[in-house]
Amino acid sequence: MKAEIIVTPKQSVYDPQGDAVRRAMQHLGMECVESVRIGKFIELEISGKNVEKTRVKLDQICKDLLSNPVIEDYVLKLGEAKTPVSAAAKLKALIEEATDDDDEIPLPASKIKSKDKAKDKSDKKKSKKEKKKDKKKKDKKKKKH
Repeated sequence: MKAEIIVTPKQSVYDPQGDAVRRAMQHLGMECVESVRIGKFIELEISGKNVEKTRVKLDQICKDLLSNPVIEDYVLKLGEAKTPVSAAAKLKALIEEATDDDDEIPLPASKIKSKDKAKDKSDKKKSKKEKKKDKKKKDKKKKKH
């Protein structure tokens, strides 16, 4: 039997590591990233057939050992061992499962597009000379980095 546990900081707790990753991603051109939460992924291979007893014991271990209930939440998934899948695919599936129950609403695509539209409108208002100056500034910044 396989158990998968994701431990993350509670939403009300500041995540300095996640904030640093968010800022770095924005600096690398991913301005659309608004929030990052960094946590732990724990995978256990367990022998035995009594799923309910195992779930109760693992739940207690998650509370007492694997997470700090004051500042962290965890998601426990217990099930049959499956064929190996990439770590990225596992993590994506677990995150999707964990966020299905939350009240968080993802950033709508319309909001992202509206930012782009506002930028397009401001670009149209600029004269050709201003656009050339902006382009030169961007080129200088690229050369520095």
